[in-house]
Amino acid sequence: MSTPFESQILEANAKYASTYKHSGLECPPLRKAVIVTCMDRRLDSKSAYGFDLGEVTTIRNAGASGRDAARSVLLATHVLGAEEVLVIKHTRCGLLGVPGEVVYGIMKKNLGLAESEEVEDFEVLTFFDLERLSILTIILLRGRSAALRFAVNEVAMVSLKGRILL
Repeated sequence: MSTPFESQILEANAKYASTYKHSGLECPPLRKAVIVTCMDRRLDSKSAYGFDLGEVTTIRNAGASGRDAARSVLLATHVLGAEEVLVIKHTRCGLLGVPGEVVYGIMKKNLGLAESEEVEDFEVLTFFDLERLSILTIILLRGRSAALRFAVNEVAMVSLKGRILL
């Protein structure tokens, strides 16, 4: 039995699949690029960066984390032929400055737990300084392995108001 939200997704997907016009697109990105960006729902990456479907591979995660994206970046650069990796962060990130203890507290409350080693073993990778995090992300991706070192060459922070900050 589906929830109303699941039903909405299934209906939208059926409509999308019935009118899908991009089956001829090759899997490798046309611009041979990967964008690592934030999962923030307020950020429409197509509108924000101006790429059409099939032009770039987009990897979205909390805070545009290089650590979380490394596996996908490795696959996109070596299997899909991407030659450039852009890490794009943005201002006003909803997770910026949220302490790990707060995250753990919320998780425990939501799970109905007073204490839980399993929750506390989960690495939340909190961040407080977006510019420093951007630099560390590039260092991490460049230094992760020789396999990634060649590909990572740009970082930008984009304001939700549209200005490039770095």
